Amino acid sequence: MTNKQSIINNLSPSGAPSHTTVESPVFIFGCPRSGTSLLSRLIGSHPRIAIPFESHLYNTFYPWLKYYGDLGQLKNRERLVDDILATEVMRDWAPRLNRQEVLATISQYNFHGIVDGMLRTWTQAQGKQRWGEKTPAHLFYWREILSAFPKMQVLHIVRDGRDVALSWEKARFGPKHMYPLAQKWKQHLEVASVLKTELDNGSFLDVKYEELLQKPESVVRRICTFLNEEFSPEMLSFYKTETAYPTDRNNQKNLSKPPLVSNIGKWRLEMTARQLHIFEAVAGTTLEQYGYTPQLSQPRVSALEAMRFRFLEHPPRKILAMLKNKKGHIDGLRRLQIYCRLRLGL
Repeated sequence: MTNKQSIINNLSPSGAPSHTTVESPVFIFGCPRSGTSLLSRLIGSHPRIAIPFESHLYNTFYPWLKYYGDLGQLKNRERLVDDILATEVMRDWAPRLNRQEVLATISQYNFHGIVDGMLRTWTQAQGKQRWGEKTPAHLFYWREILSAFPKMQVLHIVRDGRDVALSWEKARFGPKHMYPLAQKWKQHLEVASVLKTELDNGSFLDVKYEELLQKPESVVRRICTFLNEEFSPEMLSFYKTETAYPTDRNNQKNLSKPPLVSNIGKWRLEMTARQLHIFEAVAGTTLEQYGYTPQLSQPRVSALEAMRFRFLEHPPRKILAMLKNKKGHIDGLRRLQIYCRLRLGL
């Protein structure tokens, strides 16, 4: 018996987390800059599946649940829903969620029920039947998510970590040095591999970013078969949709075009010899595990070099990037206000 089936069999009828909708939810996981946005737009263009912008529900609010008390009480649910809707990422959903519709849709009075209620509300507003969710950070909450949604299906997108690192370094968020970038990419894939062992073949599918760009229809058809959905040509026209997707400027530009084969192997021209050495010293084995060929033979980073990267080279780059990230400032301030109010019991 798989752990997934064990979870299903051991759910308590008295209110333990369980998935209450008929349709299996779709979770898109992957390291940031691996193509999660592209994949969510493709799948979200299916006539039956709706995938909104990132929610950050689990990584933001799950650690704060103790401050909200018993969610079986309406006032506590209202407080949590109001706080969620006040975050910057939820304000970016188009259309925005209606508070009363969300509260009316919630059918299970715990945090997972609120997540389900929000996503079902947005899905119904699109005239669709099945919801999906794409927040890369939610990968680290897979145990909590699986316990609540045992029928979940996972699409895990993988991209050459060297291209991921270059793209992520330019983004307004995330690490800004090749050493932590390589560590983060490796960590995401390690966590995803653990999740994969907990699910059966019908619940987890690896999708190669490079293959998606080179053979989009073939890959999308395979994804539809995995999801038990009919293939729809509309999915390949995702870039024609007028629905807002407020990611960073470069990502928005890419998502307004068909899949760009030119995004494959950019590291060969853009990555310096030093960056390549650092990345492959940290994550070369992981590259090989996922079918990417390292260029260097047994590169090494000494403990002294690692300390220099972490404590001298990376911090100023990260601080500079944070100063430029105006949207991140707004989001951070909104979350800080919520957290401070919760801690003060207001």
